[in-house]
Amino acid sequence: MSGDEDHEQTENPIARMIREAIESVATHDVRIQILHRALHMSREHEIPETGDRLHRFVDKHLRTAMEFYLGNAAAEAVMQNLEPMLKFAETIGSRPPQGHHREDGGLEAGRKRARSGVTRKHSDHPPEPSTSKYPTIEPLGSALPMVFVATRDRRRCAEIAQSIGSAAAVQQIEDVVSFLDNVKATASLGPLLVIDCVEASVQPSTIATLAHELPKNSAVLVWGATEKHRALTDLVTGDRRWFRCGVEAKPGDVAALIQMLLGKQPT
Repeated sequence: MSGDEDHEQTENPIARMIREAIESVATHDVRIQILHRALHMSREHEIPETGDRLHRFVDKHLRTAMEFYLGNAAAEAVMQNLEPMLKFAETIGSRPPQGHHREDGGLEAGRKRARSGVTRKHSDHPPEPSTSKYPTIEPLGSALPMVFVATRDRRRCAEIAQSIGSAAAVQQIEDVVSFLDNVKATASLGPLLVIDCVEASVQPSTIATLAHELPKNSAVLVWGATEKHRALTDLVTGDRRWFRCGVEAKPGDVAALIQMLLGKQPT
């Protein structure tokens, strides 16, 4: 039994309902990405079972994550399917918590507004800030080319940055949420993405799944891929924006290839 299947066997009923509702409109891999992003934004380690935390997680963070990956229509459909689940959660968590003041009127009003959808018009509010533990780069008017290195080895990234010098801004990427947020934030700059398959911080299979999310003017350098990374190497073969260097390549070699690729990117 895989780790994911084992987790699904032991998850709480509310988490299972949420997972199944998302999978009614999304693939298994996309469902994982949605929950990963929602948990990051909510700063929760797992899906809350009851109470205000559950409502906040579903109404705010889960909805935002689903809109990001699935669009507004699909997100709204899932939210409607989750309404009975939220009512069920209220029944199993209806006992008042000890030592806390309850704000029933405000909470109930907020829940009614959430169910009606009137609070979900995002045009009147600033975008939800990223709460990934790694900051999102904001492109400046005269920004340097951006190079994102998806690796868990800080030394490998630091050596690349040192070799590149002032030719580009280099940032280490250590999770998939940071990867997506930073790539989208710098899309206009034509970012170059380095995928370290030897010391992977984002699973290469996840990168392959998200390939269609990458900006059209970006380039991807796959570093150290082997036969088990066929999903990525097939993209290198079929897409002129994807490049590859071997597992024996050192950070200095990768930096030299990056400088060459930066010269090829559209301005």
